Amino acid sequence: MKVRDTAQRSAVLIEAAATLAEAAGEMAKHGVGTLVVVDHRRLVGIVTDRDIVVRGLARALPLDARVDSIMSMNVVAVAADSDIADAVKAFGHHAVRRLPVLDGDTVCGLLSLDDLMVATAQQLGELTRGVTAQIMFPHAAEFAPPPVVFGATG
Repeated sequence: MKVRDTAQRSAVLIEAAATLAEAAGEMAKHGVGTLVVVDHRRLVGIVTDRDIVVRGLARALPLDARVDSIMSMNVVAVAADSDIADAVKAFGHHAVRRLPVLDGDTVCGLLSLDDLMVATAQQLGELTRGVTAQIMFPHAAEFAPPPVVFGATG
């Protein structure tokens, strides 16, 4: 499974020169707690609602302070065409909750730890159905129609 198939939401982008007030407004407008900070769609950082409070308001920064003054830099990102296993490794190694998804140098999404949990739960559900059928109907295979091959054409 590819990263682009697993991310549930688009990234909400904000330019590095935007203000803290604009960032808070974008978060409220889109119902998110994280914005991907860009410079002409190129990833430069990430800012969360917690960053606005702890790095901005708690330090008495004015609401017109720039987002890039409080954003996290050196952001860990993942390529859109990467296997989801690469994203799992990145989450585990870097202890982050969100990874911007890149198509080349352009931000095209945001993968969250929650997205991975949902995708994993769905896969486990599919596996569980097969195991449950085997437990409940152990001899059903003796009377089963020919196998169905997923992904086969024709």
